[in-house]
Amino acid sequence: MKSLFATTHARVYGTSDAWRFSNQARAGETFQECNIQLIIEGDDESRYFLIVSPEGFFAADTWHESLDAAQDEAERVLGVTRADWTE
Repeated sequence: MKSLFATTHARVYGTSDAWRFSNQARAGETFQECNIQLIIEGDDESRYFLIVSPEGFFAADTWHESLDAAQDEAERVLGVTRADWTE
């Protein structure tokens, strides 16, 4: 199993149990600036999970067919590039 780690900083809208990022925010919705930990876990057989953990909010994950797809999602949503990941 492969594990990759990254951190970033972003606005998180909503509440600790019902949050979203700015591309999904509603007009006038409150937000917090948060440190965000990201983990990609998996392998080519069982596929990959991108786990997103904003500080003070519950963690969420998404499932991806490939490591590239998980990294693409992290870059699309949070601007985390391949160079930002460590093992």
